[in-house]
Amino acid sequence: MKKITLLFFVFLALPVMAQDSDMKVYLEKTETASIEQYELIKKVNQYYPDIMISKEVKNKFKNNFKTNEFLSADVVYENTSKFKLYNVTILDNRCLSYTFLTPDDVLTFGEVRTFDGNTVRTLYKLDKGKSLMQYFINGKLINEVKG
Repeated sequence: MKKITLLFFVFLALPVMAQDSDMKVYLEKTETASIEQYELIKKVNQYYPDIMISKEVKNKFKNNFKTNEFLSADVVYENTSKFKLYNVTILDNRCLSYTFLTPDDVLTFGEVRTFDGNTVRTLYKLDKGKSLMQYFINGKLINEVKG
């Protein structure tokens, strides 16, 4: 009788545990940039030409088998051969982050945000033990800190 009761309990408990609603799958999909993503890239490039334009992105989603939740999008570039690393990531329709590494090991990274019609950029540069922080609004340098 104990074996039957235990077996009965296992058969009832197993389906309940299998219906975990917190299960998530992470997906990547390379596709043409949405209108909002392309407009952001184009506006940023207008003021900061070192961030190149591309129409292709690799969107990253979190899926719980019901809905897709957008996480970020990596901009896909054809030719970045003059850099060791060239990465631009769209975080949402108003913000992107970037990281560049030149062949002479100068690391440049930061973020560009748009709000109230302005495009604000923070730039950090590391070059052989020297650091530089710069802040821009609409392509104009407003502050610089050297270290």
